[in-house]
Amino acid sequence: MTALRLRQTDSGRDLLDLEPGVHPIAPAMLDGRHAAEADAVAHVYVDSRGVWLQVRDGLRGVYVNGRPIRRMAMLRAGDSVFLAGVECVLVGRRPEPVDAGAAPRGEGRAVLRAIAGRHHGRCFPLDRDCVLGRDPDSDIPVDDEAIGAREVTLRATAKGVRATTATTAAPVWVNGHPLSNAVLLPGDQLVIAGQHRFIVEAARPPGFTEPERERRPSGRPPPPPQLRRAARRMPWLIVAAVLLAGALSLLLLYGAG
Repeated sequence: MTALRLRQTDSGRDLLDLEPGVHPIAPAMLDGRHAAEADAVAHVYVDSRGVWLQVRDGLRGVYVNGRPIRRMAMLRAGDSVFLAGVECVLVGRRPEPVDAGAAPRGEGRAVLRAIAGRHHGRCFPLDRDCVLGRDPDSDIPVDDEAIGAREVTLRATAKGVRATTATTAAPVWVNGHPLSNAVLLPGDQLVIAGQHRFIVEAARPPGFTEPERERRPSGRPPPPPQLRRAARRMPWLIVAAVLLAGALSLLLLYGAG
């Protein structure tokens, strides 16, 4: 399983190494002090399904990517978490650098899906050079003075999505790491100027194997939606209702006779 870390944005200090299991978050921990689990205002759950943030009942002022969280949120690498007055980022896999001397290996098929910012909900094909930048004529225009006119160029190849940057000082991140020239894989999150967020979506490249994730240790119950269990019970409830209705009908028939 790819190592995940919760890192404080302003100091670069790692607060938590998110191994499979349950991780409490307390205000003292965010200040660099020891904290007891009883003081936790939130928990991070890591298991085979992914990463979940569960907030203590009644707690306010928790945000993921700028959106308020009242109870629970699923997290992915690159997400910004604001909790107890501290901003953190969930740091995940560091993209492999692009070999400057190697030509792109074959064509690939991928899209860049916007999940936050001006283009939220849109998908951009990467079957040719796709330019992201402040220039209105860019394939993906991002109106932000902090980035260059043609800041990032992306193109799908057989090995992944090649992402090349025009500068090294612009606020462009992948999975919580500053973007240099790199190869992005499906699921990687590209963040521009902190508020424009995109996810790479594509088939896995040849030879890619997903590492097996460990199961969450037994103990504290996980926070998945309750609807799945309700859906599994529904067929049995229908069968029971039909049988009960049939029995009542037979009783009424025999009683009438």
